[in-house]
Amino acid sequence: MKPLMGATTPPRRAKRQRGLTLIELMIAVAVGAILLALAAPSFQQALGKNRLSSAASELTGAVQLARAEAIRNNRRVTLCRSEDGSACSAGSSSWPGWIVFVDTDSDGVRDSNEPVVKAGTFDSPLRALSSASLTSAGERITFRGDGTARAANGQSLMTGTLSVCLAANDPAENVRDVSLAFGSRTAVRRRNAAGACSTPSDS
Repeated sequence: MKPLMGATTPPRRAKRQRGLTLIELMIAVAVGAILLALAAPSFQQALGKNRLSSAASELTGAVQLARAEAIRNNRRVTLCRSEDGSACSAGSSSWPGWIVFVDTDSDGVRDSNEPVVKAGTFDSPLRALSSASLTSAGERITFRGDGTARAANGQSLMTGTLSVCLAANDPAENVRDVSLAFGSRTAVRRRNAAGACSTPSDS
């Protein structure tokens, strides 16, 4: 029904906006803090696992790439410890980074005219450590044109391990061992080292 001419419509009452009281706000903050405290350990564990898996996968890919390039080019291709992403550097079983390069003159040293195929680093808090056979070989794995890597004596097939570790108890399996067996086979295994980072065994 339409209002009569000249009649005024009574004003509508504005709805009251009701906010949170101080007590309600304090309860919400407390509940949020409890949920966050419960979720934090799971988040840290997932983050640690992801870091380890990513680094181990990248390292495994580097070993496989070096072998594939050696077969493809019928030349020696080396994966070695590197501090600057350009040259090989021996002297320590702890690897800050690595490079893969085509060793054109087969001298085990990366010269300026020898291309770096790929490079990578191990960012803190991760650590990478090599086993005794890799240390004996100058902190490197060199694949020949037939796709095999040899030990330091140049005769026997190389068996060795590069481990990526996180010095923490969470996750429990805080090490990923990237192993090379029979000079060509690569595998990754998880290991519980009780939160420590130590030199891995060759096998």
